[in-house]
Amino acid sequence: MDRPASAPNAENLSAWAALALAYLREQLGERAPDVLGVGRIFDANPLEGEGPVAVFPFDLQHIGEGDRGHFVVIGRTEPNYYPAYGLDAEDIFHLHLGTRFMLVMQVAQRSPQPEDDFDPQREARAIVDRVAPQAKIEELSVAACFDVEGQLHAVLKCRIDGTDAYLMAGEAPRGFSTDVCLPPQVAYRIHLGRVLLAEPKPADES
Repeated sequence: MDRPASAPNAENLSAWAALALAYLREQLGERAPDVLGVGRIFDANPLEGEGPVAVFPFDLQHIGEGDRGHFVVIGRTEPNYYPAYGLDAEDIFHLHLGTRFMLVMQVAQRSPQPEDDFDPQREARAIVDRVAPQAKIEELSVAACFDVEGQLHAVLKCRIDGTDAYLMAGEAPRGFSTDVCLPPQVAYRIHLGRVLLAEPKPADES
């Protein structure tokens, strides 16, 4: 099936939905959906060489009820599909941006090495002190680590004054998430997507 001539927009969204269904049939075979839910268009795409995308919800066929919810992302990007994880379309867009960044940059998981000078307690305290210097940090652990062009990006899991949270640490852009029901690598990719969108574009720079 040919791609629509223009990026996803209100006029050609049904054509992109048809292409998304064809993509899912190639990827999933008999488990592919027959229909998609209402799509949402995202015009702002900070990734070089990419552009507007559409995000459609769908249910997988022939699997357990609790595992059926998914989203597919298609448009001026490499298409991909994701479990819903209880997220909305905007968070799935952030997840897609973070996933694309990791693929393009060939980011891989790795363990901290002595040369990283990585102290989880010090990292966690520095992040939390920015917003709540008196907060108590408990049950701290390293949930995941990634190599980004030789830099260590880490996801820490802890309890902050009774609230479970992920902290993005190491050389990663600092941040936190209370969505600890998500796998740490998913929380990390969503965080990356949000950071990429927040970065100033050349036209915005003074």
